[in-house]
Amino acid sequence: MEVGVVPDHNTMTDVSNTFVRNSAIDGLPNPVSSLDREARVLRYREKRKNRKFEKTIRYASRKAYAETRPRIKGRFAKRTENDMGDSLVASDASYGVVPSF
Repeated sequence: MEVGVVPDHNTMTDVSNTFVRNSAIDGLPNPVSSLDREARVLRYREKRKNRKFEKTIRYASRKAYAETRPRIKGRFAKRTENDMGDSLVASDASYGVVPSF
């Protein structure tokens, strides 16, 4: 059986007196100067002006693959065994055309 050592009252006060309060350690925000805040707000406003909500195609290969996949009512459908053989021949003729049922 091991016995732990309990520090007496004097050693604890020595440790607590050496503690220095630091706002970065406590998680409290540091005060920001007015010039720094103004620069951050201006940068936010500039980035907000440049936002784009249009649809952008990032990968041309994914687009090409999606255009060749069979669709039913605009949604992707599984290929059947008949489609597997015809896909090589029909892919050139109907490239980019979405069938409507």
